[in-house]
Amino acid sequence: MTSGRLMRQVVITAPETFEISEAPIPGRKNGELLLAPLRVGICATDLELLDGSMVYLRNGRATRPLVPGHEWVAVVIDAGPDTPGFAVGDHVVGECSIGCSSCEVCIRGDYHQCPSRTETGIMRRPGAMSQFISFPAGAAHVVPTPVPLDDAALIEPTAVAYRAILRLNPRPGETVLVVGAGTLGYLAAALLAGVFGLKVAVAERRPERRARVEALGCRPPGDSERFRYVVEAAGTPHGVAEAIRRLDTGGRAVLVGLSGQTSLPIPIDDLVVQDQEIVGSLGSPNVWPEVVRSVAAGTVRPGVLVTSTYGIDQYGEAIEYLAQSTATTGKLLIAPHASAAAAIAAYTSTP
Repeated sequence: MTSGRLMRQVVITAPETFEISEAPIPGRKNGELLLAPLRVGICATDLELLDGSMVYLRNGRATRPLVPGHEWVAVVIDAGPDTPGFAVGDHVVGECSIGCSSCEVCIRGDYHQCPSRTETGIMRRPGAMSQFISFPAGAAHVVPTPVPLDDAALIEPTAVAYRAILRLNPRPGETVLVVGAGTLGYLAAALLAGVFGLKVAVAERRPERRARVEALGCRPPGDSERFRYVVEAAGTPHGVAEAIRRLDTGGRAVLVGLSGQTSLPIPIDDLVVQDQEIVGSLGSPNVWPEVVRSVAAGTVRPGVLVTSTYGIDQYGEAIEYLAQSTATTGKLLIAPHASAAAAIAAYTSTP
């Protein structure tokens, strides 16, 4: 059931085609929160959803039309006794992968692989590129209001990077190589250094991005240096090749970047004879509380990546700028509402 009142949202309708249209404000369903998104990140996945190369569009698990927006922070507009722990005015972030909670996969904790899962802004669940959304309380997490909105909006990619590090499981005292210093690479490096207390080398070709991770205390790898632990965060054929080239005998590489490619060449014989592991890492299951705590404590500050913020009606301008992928392009955010107060006022005043 919807409220009958109207809001604005971004809808991807076809390859390279989107519209900013009006839709009814959703009503709050049982066990869900009515939220007003305040900041929504756009990333390479959004570009892939728009151009059609995203893997879920290619394999039929996602379909258009879809409302994007899987990195976000919102304010609670409506909550109830069926959503304990949440109150109107709370700032919250939400998980991307939402399982059914009852199948064998979900019960063992792998809800991000649930066969009937939805993924916010990606697969069978509207995202936050909208003025209002209804969202399951069980997948939402309160963020202390002193946390800057830019930091809170990027908790989702921070959680993705955190989970990749858990999959890597590096030993204390090791140096970890991160390939790529875009959003996921920067966040992985920041977490490895600041939260896990490890030494970090970063392979990045763009000087502006190298400078950004060097400010964290990271160093570039030596010309022929190899590593027992590697995080591939570039999501490109070159990045995957570099991660494998740098992987030492007995080493483990975790791939967290999506390449948009149907396949990439892997030197299987070398992998076998060198006793190496290559592991994929999807999403961010079971890590959100500790990531929220790290961001709230200031141990990692993902908001430093933000370079521009646009209004929802400027989505086309923002996505075009991101597609240019200039060396100085940092993280771009969309602000469906300027502030929590403005969002609450907009909701209460909407006829």
